[in-house]
Amino acid sequence: MTLFDPPAAVEALDRLLAQERAALLSGNLARLAPLVREKHQALARLENAGASKTDLDRLMQAGERNQALLAAAARGIRAARDRLTTIQAGPQPMRTYAKDGAAADIEPVRRTGVNRRA
Repeated sequence: MTLFDPPAAVEALDRLLAQERAALLSGNLARLAPLVREKHQALARLENAGASKTDLDRLMQAGERNQALLAAAARGIRAARDRLTTIQAGPQPMRTYAKDGAAADIEPVRRTGVNRRA
């Protein structure tokens, strides 16, 4: 494989994009960081290789597909973080209304210690 070999450069980037996709679909987010450096190197080789428009279009589609997966993973991580924050905050008061329409908040019972049953 030479530096200016278009098929090899295209194949290398295509392989890396497939690895990135597999890591995203399996939830192996730790695998993504090492792939970034490899993708930059493959892109530099591709830039000098003069790949065909068909190959570039195919790589662009694969990159866009992975970008959508990355965005979905980021949304999932944010949702999990927000849910954990809510759980750690503990129960919130419940708003209720009396017969006369007056609003009142009912504070949750905060228990400390171990719950024991006889």
